[in-house]
Amino acid sequence: MGISVAQQRDMPAQHSRPPLWLRLIIGFFMAIFILGGLYSGYLFYVTVRAIVSQTDLPALPVVQLPALDLPEAAAIGAGSEPVPQAPDMTPVPNNGQVFYAPPPAPAVAEGERINILLLGIDRRGNKGWGYRTDTIIIVTVDPVNRTAGMLSIPRDLYLEIPGCKEDRINTANVYGYNQCKYPGGGPALLKRTIEYNFGIPIDYYIMVDFKGFEQIIDTLGGIEVNVPRTLHDTRYPDPKPGDPHGMKTVHFDPGWQHMNGQRALEYARSRMSTSDFDRADRQQRILLAIRDKAMSLDLLPKLPSLFATMGHMVKTDMSLDEMLELARLAPQIDMNNIKRVVIKKPMVYGYRTEKGAAVQLPKWELINPVIDDLFSTPLVMAPTPTPAPPTPTPTLAPVQIEELEKLAQEGARIAVQNGTSEPNFAARVAAMLMQQGYQVVEFGDADRVDYTHTVIVDYTGKQYTLNRLIELFQVAPENVRTSTNLRSQIDIRVIVGQDALLLVP
Repeated sequence: MGISVAQQRDMPAQHSRPPLWLRLIIGFFMAIFILGGLYSGYLFYVTVRAIVSQTDLPALPVVQLPALDLPEAAAIGAGSEPVPQAPDMTPVPNNGQVFYAPPPAPAVAEGERINILLLGIDRRGNKGWGYRTDTIIIVTVDPVNRTAGMLSIPRDLYLEIPGCKEDRINTANVYGYNQCKYPGGGPALLKRTIEYNFGIPIDYYIMVDFKGFEQIIDTLGGIEVNVPRTLHDTRYPDPKPGDPHGMKTVHFDPGWQHMNGQRALEYARSRMSTSDFDRADRQQRILLAIRDKAMSLDLLPKLPSLFATMGHMVKTDMSLDEMLELARLAPQIDMNNIKRVVIKKPMVYGYRTEKGAAVQLPKWELINPVIDDLFSTPLVMAPTPTPAPPTPTPTLAPVQIEELEKLAQEGARIAVQNGTSEPNFAARVAAMLMQQGYQVVEFGDADRVDYTHTVIVDYTGKQYTLNRLIELFQVAPENVRTSTNLRSQIDIRVIVGQDALLLVP
């Protein structure tokens, strides 16, 4: 039986729980660990573990912070639209509202995939956390295959905010703290918004204040960033007393640039002369530059100043154990196994709201395959040995009545995509499958035409249909993926490759 939010609040505090400042400090370092596989990250892990195990902690700055708002549940108020829930989420009635308790977070030590939401906000005067999120990046880590990925979401993407309204995704944090009063505050509502719209379950979040982020880079001695093209912005915000809307000019030449905290923040946030999509790419470059600098430094002498800097500007719901497990895993993730994706044109299109606001609407038919590729397992498809040439004789056999009944009972919705340059191949495969009793609901071209081997993506676990398709197309185990896309309208996606040309008449 689950524990309600109220019961959790009434539980006595665990005296062995690490200090809040320590949990916040490690939260930021995880944003570095999971983006690069740092050996220095592992050293930090060992050091922190030793510190936590000591009876007497060293004297450190005292930071007064409010208690963390833990998003144990998501509320749906009366009259609001129902929110799609993951299959294992349990509804719990409470005072006239329905709370959906999320499933337990994945255990990194047991090899479960973990998705972390990295958020950047511009707080004014350190007054609360209820501001719009200028940076939204989802980091996914696959402990088994030692892979990771980053997905940047543009802040002007116009989506449904569950239980609230339609608006830009960067307003969800504001609504969660203010208008919608969401349990767990803004980060919990933003996590729910991403799951609702993208079908990506978010396990944890790390929220960073931009001003503190600037100070951290200065503490590291600056970073080295490879600027791919000239950036010249004459309207970069520069608020001052008496001129809250002041602006200034910032300029960056192409090539390697040494940036202090202020310059790095300007490079990451400037968008007037480019676009929000270009800015998302620059933000990922900054994160990787921090990784590189952390890898080249002995961070231990800098920990006291980093502690003092970060205590007031990082907010997270990760436990110490999960942070340390990720820190242990980080050195095993090679840089070549980190995939970077930015949602940008042509995956979105411009739109004007009724009030005249310029926003971006998603093209799900282009975004969903990207999500499938980034968040499926394995994240990076393992190389396959060259198989013996298949027999050119079609392998289709008459379908037995019992098989047709089982396929109909499962009712798996199948999408077929052509991963070859063969014209109309998806239509031919779809017709063949429907003759065999499969329910094909859509077909079309894949994202590319150079698939050597057929790939099958499983969304919902319709096992009988999945096994039949694997057998039919002779798909190797490493080319069968499991997706966590809860938003998918299909159960199985078949991307036919060159090897299917001789199997389908």
